Amino acid sequence: MVLETPITHQTVYLTRACQFAGISRSCIYFKKKVQIVSPPGRKPPGYTMNRDGTLILDHTIVSILKEYRREVVFLNAGGAKKLSKYIAIEKKIYINHKKIYRLCDENKLLLFKQDFTKKRKFKKNRCEYLEVSKPNELWQLDLKYIWIHGESRWCFLLAFIDVVSKKITGWYLGKTCKASDLVFTLDQALRNECITDEQTLVIRSDNGPQMSSNRFYFYLKNLEKKLIHEFIPPKSPVRNAYIEAFNSILEIEVLQVRLECGEKGVIFLV
Repeated sequence: MVLETPITHQTVYLTRACQFAGISRSCIYFKKKVQIVSPPGRKPPGYTMNRDGTLILDHTIVSILKEYRREVVFLNAGGAKKLSKYIAIEKKIYINHKKIYRLCDENKLLLFKQDFTKKRKFKKNRCEYLEVSKPNELWQLDLKYIWIHGESRWCFLLAFIDVVSKKITGWYLGKTCKASDLVFTLDQALRNECITDEQTLVIRSDNGPQMSSNRFYFYLKNLEKKLIHEFIPPKSPVRNAYIEAFNSILEIEVLQVRLECGEKGVIFLV
């Protein structure tokens, strides 16, 4: 038997000492890893050299990115790669998507990216009795399923109603209704009604998946000064009576299949 390392008095001493202390001998040779901090790289130059040799300043690129973010196409979608391609095609400015991402990050132009690996839980604000006397103090929202007879499938109607004026401030109709559609509909309603930070608005909803989603929660978190979201208790649609009444009237007067007796018998009216 050949030993790779010769046994010395020091090795025997360490072995006996570790056995006496009840620890492993490898603990003696453990060395802490030294974290090597790499030196910082160069600072951003503040401009971009285009293919034709012209210099384009960063604040000019930021203004172009803000214009894109105001468009409907880029409100809920459109990352750095998509923006870089649009700028190259429409503006003839060729910029790496990594720099587009950095400029969007510095100027708060990035979109919310949902992390499906972590499920965040947040505390829901339960609704209480609220006295309102003028419009745009309390909105109620709800999601209604509508059956399409011609296609034999369901569609979704999302509506916001003002409790005082009974006005439908915003609505959405589509074959699918996701949290992004809810965010877009509410954003358009706030713009149409000119809701500012000076006037606090309370919106009330049930505990549906769109209203309880992380996407809607983080959108409302940026509007804490102008908007308060509260949930009704489970199995209590009376707390959301105005939008429930609107959906009931819509169902009875518009959506239900009616019967009409004519000369040729019973006629179904959709």
